[in-house]
Order: sequence, then C-alpha cells, then structure tokens
Amino acid sequence: MYRYHGYEGLAQVYRKLRDNGYTRCYDAMCRQIRKMKLNKRTVKPKSYPKSSYKKVTSTYPGERVQIDVKFVPVECIGFSSNQSRYYQITAIDEYSRKRYMELVNENSTFTTSNFLTRLEENLGFKVDLVQTDNGFEFVNDSERTSKKTRFQRVLKRLNIKHKRTRPYSPWQNGIVERSHRIDNERFYKKKRFISYREMEKSFYRYANRYNNIPKKILNFKTPNEIVSEFNFKDVS
Repeated sequence: MYRYHGYEGLAQVYRKLRDNGYTRCYDAMCRQIRKMKLNKRTVKPKSYPKSSYKKVTSTYPGERVQIDVKFVPVECIGFSSNQSRYYQITAIDEYSRKRYMELVNENSTFTTSNFLTRLEENLGFKVDLVQTDNGFEFVNDSERTSKKTRFQRVLKRLNIKHKRTRPYSPWQNGIVERSHRIDNERFYKKKRFISYREMEKSFYRYANRYNNIPKKILNFKTPNEIVSEFNFKDVS
C-alpha cells in the first residue's frame, strides 16, 4: 500500500489501509514502515530557529488564510521558456487545510491581486483574514513609502483583513511553507515538462487532487470533507 500511495503522504496510506480492514493505529503503521525502511529520506528537512511566536488556532473555514508564492524549479522546465520564470501562488486555509493555487509567469502585485479576486469562489467560503510575508509581491517597503500596493487595495475592496508576518520569520506562515515543501517532494521533483500546456494541465490536476487527500492533522479526513462537514453543521 505504501508503494502505491506513499507519495501522497502517510495519512493517505493509513486511510487506504483502514478502508481495506486495517485495525492497528497510525503509529503502529509508521513503525512498520520505518522497520521495513520504505520511507528513507534523501534530503534533510529544512528547520527554522525557535521563536516566541504563539500560533492562533482557527475555528472555522476562512478565519485565516495563508498566502505565499514559490518559484517553479527550473529543473522541471524541459521546454524553451525564453528565460522566463514561472511561479506558484498558493492560498491555504488554516482550519480546513483547503488550498487554492495558480500557476503564473510573473511575481508581482498584479498577479497576486488578480489571484485574490478568484480566491473566495474557488475555496468555497468567505475569507475574513489573509496572512502573507513582507514580499514585494504583496506590500511595499514601509521605510520607503506608505503607499498601498494593488494587492492591499484589492484586499480592502473585498473586505478582507491583512496580517503581515514578522520579517525573516517564515515559520509564522508555516502551514503554506510546509505545503510548498510537500509540492516539491510529491510533484515537482518527479516532473520534467516538455511544454507549457503539459505543465499547466499537470499542475491543475495535482492542485485539485490535493484537497481530496486525507491528512493526519484533520483526523485522516480530506480538506474538502472538513469544509463540507462544517457547512453541514452551520446549516443544521
């Protein structure tokens, strides 16, 4: 089972095993996988220094959504791109872990603000607060100007609050940062695209699949299931 579903994470492996009659606990499964040496890591996971930052736990979908941008690794690009770079914009809801992602060829407030206009429709719920780092694709340097960026103006128009993380503190946006590391492991490092069309199709297929993969932190439910359950309780 691990060989078929391990690339989607241990939570997915455990859920598949349970669906097939497995009765032991999650930790027992993990011990067995380690014993069989099925999950050897080739790259040491990135770690960050400790901080006094205290995480606030979200209590409903849309209460806090983390947004970040990552480079698409150049090693994936097997077609002529005229030295263009590609970027992945990711929004992840802290409560449900549901994600919405877009593939773009420009890292700017233009692309991130356009992304915002499609965010709530694609997540399927109202967003109250967005949290980002202090990158130029989101905000201006406050020491140079007090002018709001296009991204910030769109947030205001959509009536969405904006929280910025402390400079040089990526762990404060740790949920979206970790999801990007998962993308590298499960998607990008396995791919080499021969055309932009192929890359785009593969990317959005992967993006849609992500919200239907069980996660341990969600008690082995999927992000879509968590949102559906919350909406059902809200209606009831």
